[in-house]
Amino acid sequence: MEQVNVTSPEKQESEDASIVHEHAGVFGVLDGATPLSGFQNQDGHNGAYLAAQLFKNHFQRLSVGAELVKEVTKANDKLRSEMLDHKINIDIGYERWSTCVAVVRISEQELEFAQLGDSMIMVGYVDGTSKLLTRDTVEGISERAKLKRNKDRELGRKVQAEEHFEDPLNQLRFNRSMANIANGYSVANGMKNVEEYIQAGKLALRDIQYVFIFSDGLFHPELNLDETYRQVRDFGLMNYIQKVTEVQQDKSLRVDDRTAIWITF
Repeated sequence: MEQVNVTSPEKQESEDASIVHEHAGVFGVLDGATPLSGFQNQDGHNGAYLAAQLFKNHFQRLSVGAELVKEVTKANDKLRSEMLDHKINIDIGYERWSTCVAVVRISEQELEFAQLGDSMIMVGYVDGTSKLLTRDTVEGISERAKLKRNKDRELGRKVQAEEHFEDPLNQLRFNRSMANIANGYSVANGMKNVEEYIQAGKLALRDIQYVFIFSDGLFHPELNLDETYRQVRDFGLMNYIQKVTEVQQDKSLRVDDRTAIWITF
């Protein structure tokens, strides 16, 4: 097993976290959503860091045989309680602490997975093929958010003029209101309905050679995820991360935290 967590050059600390609980066969990647408000706790940590670390601590303590969907829901409940303890207004989407979740549990004969957001899970087979187990629900969220605003205006609901959302901060804040609703995106943010949006499943371990779990910081602007998988398989995680970082910087793209786990059977 190989794990990597490289902090964004734009951040003081990584808002990602990884889960490695070998006794329970549980492995995962967490990607805290960078806050759009100024909250910090007494130790100087923001909501993204706190959400990811809360989930990590929960999963690091699981017993053998724990069911992932139930545990994601339990951790999400803990996150809601923690926000309320810190007087966070959880009725405002962008005030919530939130994290993407991609976690697997490996037993003798099967792999169980659960996912929220855009941290992804792939498997590779002995015949050289790969399979993406999860869907990126964050992709295209700004376009879907604009469609929702237009629809709301048609229905007579009060929504600011579209010029208001030309400000990137206003657009991002509205996007956070799209969490865990129809045509929105999935994320662990303390909402009570989060279980409805968890992507989950089980598959036989037979013929699986690799498991690849990674945050969106590894998304390559010129490669699809199958090509990304092959690059990591053939050249290694750190080599790939160095290459994707160079491409992102050359294209003046934001370099995010980059976190991944690669498991070989």
